[in-house]
Amino acid sequence: MRFLGRFLRVVVATLISFMSLSLIAQTPAAAADGDLDTSFSGDGWKIQNSHASGEDGWESVQFDASGNIVAGGWWNNNGQTGKHSWAINRLTNTGGCTDAIKFDGNCGTQQFFSPRKDHISEILIQDDGKIVAVGSAGTVSTGSGGDHQCTVTRFAANKNFQNKDSSFGNGGVMQPNFENSKNDWCKGGAIDANGNIVIVGYVKHGASRYDATIGRLTPTGWWDTSFSGNGKRTEHFDNDDIFQAVAIQPDGKIVAVGGSQWGHAEGNVLLARYNTDGSLDTSFGGGDGWQVTDFSNQDRGWDVKIQSNGKIVIAGVGDYGGATDDGRYGIVGRFNPDGSLDTTFSGDGKVLVDHGGTTDWYTTLEIQSNQKIIAAGWTNLGGNGNDVAAVRINTNGTLDTTFGGGDGKVELDSGNSYADQIWGSSLTPDGQAILLAGAVEGGGQGDHLLVQLAAASATPSITMTANGAFRKDGNNTTIATHEDAGVTAVPGGYNNGDTMNANHEFEYDFDVNGTDRTFTLVLGAQPASNVVVDFSIRAWVGNDDRSAIITTLGTDLVIKDASNNTVTQ
Repeated sequence: MRFLGRFLRVVVATLISFMSLSLIAQTPAAAADGDLDTSFSGDGWKIQNSHASGEDGWESVQFDASGNIVAGGWWNNNGQTGKHSWAINRLTNTGGCTDAIKFDGNCGTQQFFSPRKDHISEILIQDDGKIVAVGSAGTVSTGSGGDHQCTVTRFAANKNFQNKDSSFGNGGVMQPNFENSKNDWCKGGAIDANGNIVIVGYVKHGASRYDATIGRLTPTGWWDTSFSGNGKRTEHFDNDDIFQAVAIQPDGKIVAVGGSQWGHAEGNVLLARYNTDGSLDTSFGGGDGWQVTDFSNQDRGWDVKIQSNGKIVIAGVGDYGGATDDGRYGIVGRFNPDGSLDTTFSGDGKVLVDHGGTTDWYTTLEIQSNQKIIAAGWTNLGGNGNDVAAVRINTNGTLDTTFGGGDGKVELDSGNSYADQIWGSSLTPDGQAILLAGAVEGGGQGDHLLVQLAAASATPSITMTANGAFRKDGNNTTIATHEDAGVTAVPGGYNNGDTMNANHEFEYDFDVNGTDRTFTLVLGAQPASNVVVDFSIRAWVGNDDRSAIITTLGTDLVIKDASNNTVTQ
């Protein structure tokens, strides 16, 4: 059972005479965390020159059920600056292209919508293996007319990529209009438990005004009218609002992140939550379903994920705001389920990361199984264009010094003094590495970029024990409590071999006398990562010896977390 809080309540409806609590570790990866993973493409890098004289890049990457990589982004369709088509690619998990997985006989396939700046922003993979691409494109296939349009396309899971899934939308394509007379961009997407597709982005009014957009499509590619009456919402929260990414909670509620006052000096991170019917969730953000947060100056949210305990994590960029080394920070923030900043995370819920450049920018994040957070983007630290940048953060908001060169940060240069940018990411299926997707730009062109970093997700291995007498004190009891600040194990709780403090911890503090009792386990400090607690119930050895008991989790032994939720595993 994994938990991040500091309290664990155990209600026992039987005789417990011995309890041991242990933290279980996984085998770490061979490469040091933050190093290039050489099991991918030989050296960790995969750079594809898809168009000899044009700029190409990936914005999103996912692993399918077979472990293959599906990347989506853009491809320069004729060598002219800013003239892009959709691009999609499928590779093996080691970065190769085999006949078994090629799209239409090619390692990469392009989808032409218009001679405009058409991009895939999000790749989604359904449970049945079908691939959903969310992005933007022009509304006409030739010429330069028509407004820029949100576009969602679904492809079959097999090799025939060009034949889109005819059961979706209009021949496999849906171009959902949020505002018929305006330019619409879709920047993020997610699939809910019912197979509906949630899309977010923004609509541009004239030269400067932006409004955030959110909508939901049915599995067949049409507006879901059970969402906000017509399937869509356009939001003018403050001024120049946009959504960049979306995540769906286990209860189906929808969290969208982006920016308010986009591009203005007073810009802030925008966070909103919606009920499953499309209404703003008034239990979030102080009563109106949305809120803005100031990290530094000109803040922008680019990605959002939900931790296993329901807390919301965002990544983005903030401006130094007039500091001597004027430039931009990478930012990571964590919010409680009600939208308030989580002050157990770095003291105020905010982490601003300086890689040493004047422009540090995070565009994507992942949460590992131990709930550590990896954010990635780029930095201009090297002074010769941008380099890949990544950071790993512990669950308490400190930089994870086991990642990178001892400071929790990684900066990597693909070479040739070209500009490297990261736009998307995905954890590998085994959870032991992170694959980053983006572009290498320089020498008059841009190339598709994938780079993979080792990032083991292991739980710390320590053991905590608490021993109890058969009788004596019959009160509810606290076990394994660090009452003495001088008896503190890392990451928290009694370490194997630690003993009671003779001044104020006594044998009868660890008592169970045979009737229902409530016990609270208190960790000495917020753990730096997830903790696995293993309960073993055995016979008391000593005076008044009793036989071992048989318990069933959830009936004889009821475990609740700090939020009073019953733990079932």
